[in-house]
Amino acid sequence: MHLRKPNIRINSAAKPFSPLFFATVMLDKLQRDFAAKVYAADKHEQFVQMLNQYLGMTIEYRICEMPVFVSNSFKAKLEEASRAIVEECVQPEYLANTAPALQDRYNVPKQHPRPLFATVDFAVTQDPATREYEPKLIEMQGFPSLFGYQYVYSMMVVKWYDLERQLGTKLDYVLSGKTDREYLELMKRVLLAGHHPDNVALLEYKPEIQKTRPDFLCTEKLTGIQATDICSVKKQGKKLFHERNGKWVPIHRIYNRAIVDELDENNVRIPFNWNDNLDVEWAGHPNWYFLMSKYSLPFLKHPSVPKTYFLHELKDVPADIENYVLKPLFAFAGKGVNVNPTREDVLNVPEAERTNWILQERVHYAECIYTPDGMNKAEIRILLVWEDSEPRPIPIISLLRTGRGAMMGARFNKVPWTGTSSCLFAHG
Repeated sequence: MHLRKPNIRINSAAKPFSPLFFATVMLDKLQRDFAAKVYAADKHEQFVQMLNQYLGMTIEYRICEMPVFVSNSFKAKLEEASRAIVEECVQPEYLANTAPALQDRYNVPKQHPRPLFATVDFAVTQDPATREYEPKLIEMQGFPSLFGYQYVYSMMVVKWYDLERQLGTKLDYVLSGKTDREYLELMKRVLLAGHHPDNVALLEYKPEIQKTRPDFLCTEKLTGIQATDICSVKKQGKKLFHERNGKWVPIHRIYNRAIVDELDENNVRIPFNWNDNLDVEWAGHPNWYFLMSKYSLPFLKHPSVPKTYFLHELKDVPADIENYVLKPLFAFAGKGVNVNPTREDVLNVPEAERTNWILQERVHYAECIYTPDGMNKAEIRILLVWEDSEPRPIPIISLLRTGRGAMMGARFNKVPWTGTSSCLFAHG
C-alpha cells in the first residue's frame, strides 16, 4: 500500500458557519455531524485495519472513533502558548534553575543551545467567567514524539472519511500554515540532515515491543530511517555502528527515542556512556530531555502554567490538597501520578526522594467534546520543531487524547469514544 496525499476538494456550496459557532472554539456542530452522518462502527473498524495494514502490525493503544474538530482561533492559542513556553526554556535564568535536573552521568557533550524537538501538553479548560476555552499546561518535554504516526493518522482519517466533502469545510492538520509537502520536507531535513538513512539511527530500547512502534514504522516509511535497538549498537573508538542489510555501517546521526527512565528501570547496560565524546550528530540533543520536563514547571511564567511546587521546597501541605496532583519527575506515560493525593501521601514521600516529586495545582478539564456516549475531556499535545535557521520554534502537528476519566493517557482510556487521535482545524 502506498501512502499518498489525499485528493481533497473544498465543497464551495457548503453553508458558512456562523460566528457564534466559531466562538465556541471546540466545534460542537462538526463533532455531532461526524457522529451522526459520517461515522459507522464498521467503517471505523476498517479504518483501524487499514492503519494496521499500512504499518504491518496491530496498534496496541486505543484509537478513538473520531478526530476532534477545533477552530482556527483555538489553534492560534495553542500555537502561541506552545511557542512561548519553549522559548522560555532557552533563557539563561531558566537554564540555571533547571541545570540540577541533568545528572553528570547523563550529560551528553556538545549540548545544542536550544531543543530541536519539543512537545507541550495542554488540557482544554474553560474559564468560569467568560466561558471561553483555554489551554492549560499539563507537562512538556524537550524530546520528540509521534511526528510520523500523527501525520499518517491525520492525513488518512481525512481521506478515509472524505471529511471535507462530508462536513463541507476545509480542514488542516499540519500547523503553522505548512502544507503536507512542507511538513515532509521539514521532517526529512531535521532527521536526515543530508545523511543517507542507513547512517541515521532511530535509537530506542527494544523498539519492537514499544507502544510507540507505530511511529517508528511511519517514520521509516516517510524518511527511510529504521529503528535500532540501543543495546545492539557497537562502539569502536569514538564511532558507533549498527547493522543494516547484513553489514555494520557507521551511525552519523541519532534520532534518539530511548528514555533513560526506562533503561534504568530495566537495569539496561548500553554499549556506550551518555557522556562519551562520540563522533555523532544528535537529531534532538538528549540533554533537553532533562532540561524540559515536569522539573521545569515551577520556573515557568507563562499564564497557561499552573502553580507547581517541589516537595523538598514545600513548607506546608496546602490546606486545599484536593486541588493538587502529586507527580514524580521524569517518569513517562503517566506512571506514578497521584491525581487524588492526601496530606499523608505528600508527607510520606521519603525525604531523600522529595527532590524528585512535585505538587501541581489541579487542572480542571472541560467537558468540551460531544460523543454519543456523553461529553469528553481533551488533552492536546503540540509537537514543535526548532531549526537553527528559525527565530522561533514551529508548532507542526498535534496529538489528541480524549476521555471521561481523570487521566488522558492512552493506558487510561479504553472504552468507546475515548483514546488517541488528532485535531483537525476547520476554516470559517
